[in-house]
Amino acid sequence: CFCAVEQASNVQHSLLPPGLCTSSYERLYGLCTARSHYYLEVETDFPLLMAQATSFSMPSLETITTVSAVILSSLLGLFYWTTTPSTAPNLPGPCGWPIVGNYFQRGADPAVTYHRWSKIYGPVFRLRLGYKWVVVFNTADAAEELLASSAHAATFQSRPVPYSMGKLFKEASKKTITIGSSPYVVLLYGKRRLSIASVSPASTKSYERLIDRSTQNFVRDLNVPSKIYGVIVPWPIFFSNAACLAIAIFFGTPITVASELFKDIPFPMWRLAQLRNITGRACAYFPFLRLFPVHSAYKEAVVVAKYRNGKLAGLLETCRKQIAVRTTVPCAVVSMLYDHKTEFTEEALTSVSNSMVSSGLVSHMPNTLLWSLGILASYKTIQEKCYQAVLRRQTLVESVDPVQDREDYLMAFVYEAGRYFTTLRLSLARETIGKDCFWKGFYIPAGTTVWCNIHAMYRDVPRFERPEKFVPERYMVGPESVRSIPHFGFGLGRRMCPATILVHKEIYSVFQTILTYYSLDLFDGESDFHAVRGCAVGRSFNQGPKQFRIKLHVRDQAKLDEFLATEI
Repeated sequence: CFCAVEQASNVQHSLLPPGLCTSSYERLYGLCTARSHYYLEVETDFPLLMAQATSFSMPSLETITTVSAVILSSLLGLFYWTTTPSTAPNLPGPCGWPIVGNYFQRGADPAVTYHRWSKIYGPVFRLRLGYKWVVVFNTADAAEELLASSAHAATFQSRPVPYSMGKLFKEASKKTITIGSSPYVVLLYGKRRLSIASVSPASTKSYERLIDRSTQNFVRDLNVPSKIYGVIVPWPIFFSNAACLAIAIFFGTPITVASELFKDIPFPMWRLAQLRNITGRACAYFPFLRLFPVHSAYKEAVVVAKYRNGKLAGLLETCRKQIAVRTTVPCAVVSMLYDHKTEFTEEALTSVSNSMVSSGLVSHMPNTLLWSLGILASYKTIQEKCYQAVLRRQTLVESVDPVQDREDYLMAFVYEAGRYFTTLRLSLARETIGKDCFWKGFYIPAGTTVWCNIHAMYRDVPRFERPEKFVPERYMVGPESVRSIPHFGFGLGRRMCPATILVHKEIYSVFQTILTYYSLDLFDGESDFHAVRGCAVGRSFNQGPKQFRIKLHVRDQAKLDEFLATEI
């Protein structure tokens, strides 16, 4: 700058560029001269500034080493997250973004997105969510071959424990873990033996009186608001009564007690279920998020887990006392404890209790009931066929057999509702253990997370004719009726839920009782009841329908009053 000013003072006017007059040159020279005085003042203080600057010490070797290590680790992590390691499954799959992989490509309903991807990449493909590689099964044939065959079933019998669930088990108790969420441990199959004993066909038949009491309570709770308001919001009624049904079946608890059991719960029960959601917990895929304070929803889930454990432990103790004095009613706990009095610890029994009632307490059972209720209220033809099946059942001595009664339209409706709506669209994750899996030339290493896309499996064209249509008759006539009924929503292989007969019998009984006394109309709200378009939250742990309201029309008031006054 100083040189520029000095040179400017010696410039001859004859050398000025064209268009720059003398006055312009003088003004420019004055401006530069004024600025040069300012910089000269600064220059006089330059030695002092340098002295102050040199008084600061250079970073230590330890600091330089630490910073370098952090930078190097970040670069290595970035490289790992943007490349395919040799330990990743070598299956085809969609190309992801750097660092996040396919996390933001899953759409509003991941199960639907994965179904669409399966038509591009094949029935079994891989994807990357953050640092984790996941394999997704999308067809019934592939899932049965890998999860249920003797060649591969043992490899896929464990479950991963997500970060949030692992923390929950430490803070709340291992009692919180359900059979379905448990990794492969020695105690697991003992728990499964307990649960299987409590839901066998013989045991299920002994619970019919408890089921009848529960369905009577459904009708009672529907009758009151129907009389007062005319229009019913079914959500609170079906969620509370599904919980009562689960508790009554497992513990033999009177309906009046069961209905009051969770009235003082501090937070919604679904807070606990959301920790099992394989599509929504970002910290499971991005470890750096664990450095931030935990979300309030997690803290609430811990409170709910401790609360539920306490309630179930109290019910177990009540059952033990009743067994001692022989005043129990037939229930799941009685079926277990009579055969296994001393085999299992209190922790194991509470864990089994959590497993057996979690479906009714959270969302599987109530959401299935709500989907079914909506489609009955929307389609009069289907409702009338179900009602005629109820009338025919009343002429028979025996109650319905979910396995053998293939000619019962209402039972076919129950099966089709479970297939078409699929409230658990992505099954709980599996994890390969013990050894690597080699399948059709592809490599799935040990420790890989595996998901079953139940939504896609129930739309597998080789297994289901017109899978996009709601057709209960498929289980009565046609190719589906001659095969054993698939229960993909209950899982496959060694981790399949054994309660298929009990659950279908419960749902059948609920609608058998409701249709006996009421006809249904849809008042307002969701009217499509399409499995995808009608879903409220596609990324939820359990998919339920959008809001709707119904109207009930009593078929025979005297008959209804007599039923509600009867003590079952």
